[in-house]
Amino acid sequence: AEFKGNEMDTSKTEDFKAGLEVKIEELESKVKSLKDGIAEARAQVAQTELDLQKASVDRKKENLEFQTTVADQTVTIEVLNKALDRLAQFYGLAQTGQRLRGRADAARAAEGVRAEQGRGRRDGDDLEAHPGLGEPQGGGHEDEVAAQAAYEALVRDTNGSVEALQKEIVSKMDAISGAKKDKMQADSDLQSAVTELSDLAKSNGQLHQECDYLLKNFDLRQKTRGEEVESLQQAKQILSGASLS
Repeated sequence: AEFKGNEMDTSKTEDFKAGLEVKIEELESKVKSLKDGIAEARAQVAQTELDLQKASVDRKKENLEFQTTVADQTVTIEVLNKALDRLAQFYGLAQTGQRLRGRADAARAAEGVRAEQGRGRRDGDDLEAHPGLGEPQGGGHEDEVAAQAAYEALVRDTNGSVEALQKEIVSKMDAISGAKKDKMQADSDLQSAVTELSDLAKSNGQLHQECDYLLKNFDLRQKTRGEEVESLQQAKQILSGASLS
């Protein structure tokens, strides 16, 4: 019975030990996988932030170019408007002089002077009626608005991605902590199982020693017991003979 009990306990403990060894191996693999995942997530965060930094530099450069272009166009428009104002003043004075000369010398080429005055009126009137140049025109402003909107969308997407990756990192770090805690418990249980198996092996050895002792001394014990039985029988016979006499 003791042999059987020892054998059953040993088998049960060995199975438990094997299960713990598998569990520890799985936990070690899990921790490694989680660490790799954290490293990858951190690399993605770094790359994403680097991409955003590059995009910010490009956006700043594009905006600076746009502002420079607008400034250049504004200066050009101001210069042209001043030129138009001067031309308008010039043609206005020319118109007045032509009229005075026409009155002082009406007899000389009256029709030619009137024609010249009429041409002067038309030119002067066109300049005086000119509204001047307005704000810079073209598709540059629309392109700038679209580029800025795309950049702001990129910033939002990047921040969202980085936030999600950071949450993933925290979650995996928590999982690593839990896995390490489970591994510590499994290591402790494994050590206990090893100790128990050692104790069972010692107990089994002691049982074998006892059995071996009994087997080795079985003949001697049988002979001794036979002699004891024979002695008892002889003593019984002697006692029986004495009682008859």
